[in-house]
Amino acid sequence: MLDTPSPRTTGLPFGARADDVADLAVAAFTREVFLTPKPGLPDCRTARLPANSVFSSLIDAGVGLHGAFHAAAGAGPDLDRLAAACRLAQERVPYVASLNGLDVAARLLCLLSAAYAQGATSPGQACRIALGLDELIEPSGHFHDSYRAMSGTDKQVAVGVVEDALTSIRAARARGVPEETAQLDALLALIAAVDDGRVVREKGPLALRMIQQDATAALAAGGAGSAEGARLLDTLDEEMTRYGICPASSGALLTALLFLDSVGEREEPVAH
Repeated sequence: MLDTPSPRTTGLPFGARADDVADLAVAAFTREVFLTPKPGLPDCRTARLPANSVFSSLIDAGVGLHGAFHAAAGAGPDLDRLAAACRLAQERVPYVASLNGLDVAARLLCLLSAAYAQGATSPGQACRIALGLDELIEPSGHFHDSYRAMSGTDKQVAVGVVEDALTSIRAARARGVPEETAQLDALLALIAAVDDGRVVREKGPLALRMIQQDATAALAAGGAGSAEGARLLDTLDEEMTRYGICPASSGALLTALLFLDSVGEREEPVAH
């Protein structure tokens, strides 16, 4: 049986070190990998495939990113150090993981780690600081989704979607919704709202519209926690597997959301 990570870490206390920020980033990366079932994305079911090492490589990638996240959180105002941390994160993500958007997830976690280390006290503020840093630090290598092609406006829209999903996941938790269900509903909300450039490029605009409509329908039916919503989630999963549709951007944004959720609200900046 697989040992799944703790579903959520409590807020980061004042005086936490870069190590603590990096620990939360690794935990968010790992939780995204473990969450099952994720339509079109690798999850625990991947580990059950015969002679398949993909899942273990994804888990190993999360652990291997700790140094990059630590460097990002410790970079302070030094943009060259932060850029080097982002490059290191991209280099540490294996090819199979980058095919599923986890290279973008690693970059986002670096930028958010830096944002909290620079004094962000809320998810919204962390996202705004991270957006500003993103404009200053050119991505290196080749992203397998359409990250490079996204405009500043596109990224701001994505941040709004993540903030809305974060509000929803916390509200669901307060209502007693199981953690895995709340996270799956957050992923459905991201798939429904994000105009995923990779899906459009590889499968066309009709494929994007199809998965957005089906994700919206699953949520409208009650989400992953209801019988009909779960059925529609399974249908979406089968549909995306059949046509080879990978919502890489939504997966990357889910990782960022889980990190923001684990840090929570703080009143003081992180100490370097």
